[in-house]
Amino acid sequence: MFRRLTLFFLLLTCYAGTAVAQRVLPDFSGVDSLARSVRFRDNIYELTRELTAPYPYTDKISKVRSIFIWITDNIRYDWKFYNKDEEIKIPECRTGQDCDEVLAKWEKKYLQSILNKRKAICDGYSRLFTRMCDIAGLEAASINGYTKTRLYEIGNAGPVDHAWNAVWLDTSWYMLDPTWAAGYTTEDENSGKLNGFVKKYNDYYFFTPFEEFSRNHFPQYTRWVLKPGFTKEKFAANPYYDPGILSKIKLLSPQSGIISGRKGDTLHFRFEYKGLFEKLQINSNLFRNPDIWTSEQVSRHRKIWVKDTFAMKRQRYISYIKKGDLYEFDYVIPENSLYYLDILFDYERVMRFKVAIKKD
Repeated sequence: MFRRLTLFFLLLTCYAGTAVAQRVLPDFSGVDSLARSVRFRDNIYELTRELTAPYPYTDKISKVRSIFIWITDNIRYDWKFYNKDEEIKIPECRTGQDCDEVLAKWEKKYLQSILNKRKAICDGYSRLFTRMCDIAGLEAASINGYTKTRLYEIGNAGPVDHAWNAVWLDTSWYMLDPTWAAGYTTEDENSGKLNGFVKKYNDYYFFTPFEEFSRNHFPQYTRWVLKPGFTKEKFAANPYYDPGILSKIKLLSPQSGIISGRKGDTLHFRFEYKGLFEKLQINSNLFRNPDIWTSEQVSRHRKIWVKDTFAMKRQRYISYIKKGDLYEFDYVIPENSLYYLDILFDYERVMRFKVAIKKD
């Protein structure tokens, strides 16, 4: 069965201030190195104290960072549990019971199991981060919400399927996602099941400004919407972004992933991109550039990927204007049967937009 590698984000089968903090961060190399050297010795309190003790850290942000790095470095995503499509079983509070006590006892066992097994789904990552912050005297919260990880999700927020965190420092809430920062999973193309986890730290999900975070995260409860006027509907209308470019790109136009137009209309695209590419292309339901790579058998047990010279001759490219990090290009809608557009940088898809043809 063919298996492919994909940056598939890790999901849960499983009054906040309006101040929005910008992502201007100090050098954490020393904090990160020390956090990765700490070992769990069967006690979450000792672990947290070792990570956040007054020496060498007196500032809150270093304490938060230390906890975040330890979790992302030590906890692997439990993809086998995810494949079971089960929910975390939180005990019900019965009449006469102290509900806070019931939940606290359950969570203590739950987090101990995660620390022992070194595995969790996003609910576990989120709860563990919140609990360790609480032990360290830091104000943190677990947030459940919606995500955008699939091409077909433009225009649809989908179910509440993920959990992440916010932490309060001084005057602002900061967004973090320890699950997505820890790495990514591989997925079987035929079955749609996960078949592994690849540990690869992604610093983009530490203190991500809400303006950027909301491109693929939206909270279940509006108290965590830190951008005035931003709604679930606007989130649903976001374009799809390849996860590998989120830290590099800022879309300026169009301002929605759903573009209205009809045959003959010119669509103007404008974005900032802090990366490098040479060729820009568009794929759609009306035309797709052929894949430029093909496999070649070089021995009985070995294949290599080579460029398909015939496919290269059939490529169509889009002219663009570049001024520093600013890029602009136009695209004319060829037919009223157009319903999606993929933007490609150097033959790789980086964004998708949905096209809504205007009715006469």
